[in-house]
Amino acid sequence: MSKPTTFILSDESLNTYGFRLLTSGADLEQFKRNPVMFYNHNDMDMPIGRWENIRIENGQILADAVFDKEDNFAGKIAGKVERGFLRAASVGLRVIETSDDPKYLLQGQKLPTATRWTLREASVVTIGSNHNALRLYDANDKLLTDEQILKLFDNMGASEPPQNQSKKMNNEILTLLDLAEGSTEAQVLSAIQKLKDENKQLRDAASEREKADKEARKLEAEKLVDEAIKDGRLNADGKQDMLSLFDANFETAKKTLAAIPVRKSVKEQIETQNQPKELDELAKLSWDELDKAGKLAELKENHHDIYVEKFEAKFGKKPEK
Repeated sequence: MSKPTTFILSDESLNTYGFRLLTSGADLEQFKRNPVMFYNHNDMDMPIGRWENIRIENGQILADAVFDKEDNFAGKIAGKVERGFLRAASVGLRVIETSDDPKYLLQGQKLPTATRWTLREASVVTIGSNHNALRLYDANDKLLTDEQILKLFDNMGASEPPQNQSKKMNNEILTLLDLAEGSTEAQVLSAIQKLKDENKQLRDAASEREKADKEARKLEAEKLVDEAIKDGRLNADGKQDMLSLFDANFETAKKTLAAIPVRKSVKEQIETQNQPKELDELAKLSWDELDKAGKLAELKENHHDIYVEKFEAKFGKKPEK
């Protein structure tokens, strides 16, 4: 088994928004109960794995990545991590408390420091310094926009003139796009187009996974219905109706089909109907008559209570077995 890859989920350096997180203020308990791993914070899709061995060392929050390699997309991401093509991780969090105390400020820090915060999820990301490197949520788990994030932290710059605020916002946009100050409009548009292309690739990949899952469910449904027809739980005429039920709600249809009892053969039905009559005839016979007719073994095997009764009447005691 290969050694798990350890990621730095968070540290106390400045992030792209201009504030930083105190590691000592992190609440990790909720995250440890459900340590989901997403790709580029896409929590509208299924997780690609989980985080284990979540710990704090030297002011950093570290965790080991465990990928769900049964999932094709997650397996691809795991391969890129193992081969060194993906190396960055980032956190999705809720800020609880901030401080503009100078003792928390680093050189170049523009916004207050988050002194208390809750870790919500952690993702493997393509570029750790772009706008995906950090996601913030409010108390209702609603994703905050860039503007809301800046308002949340900008306790020190509210009195700045409008032109300074506009320049500041432009510089922030360039930082989020991983562009240098003074970049041209064409470079900005190119960076935005790149992000759009990446998002389209992710949507296309999700669509392909959904298509493959749907085809797999269809094949399983046909197999289950054919088996039900074969063992008599379903008539052939009802095949299409049951497949339609599978298409509407796969799990409900599966449970419904499993609850239908297997139909008995004609022979089994006749034997069941005749059994009370045969049992009544055997009960009327004595031990010696049963012995002569060779029915004792059958009686002992199938109707042990009557066998015990006949034995006791013959020998005056119960049989040892």
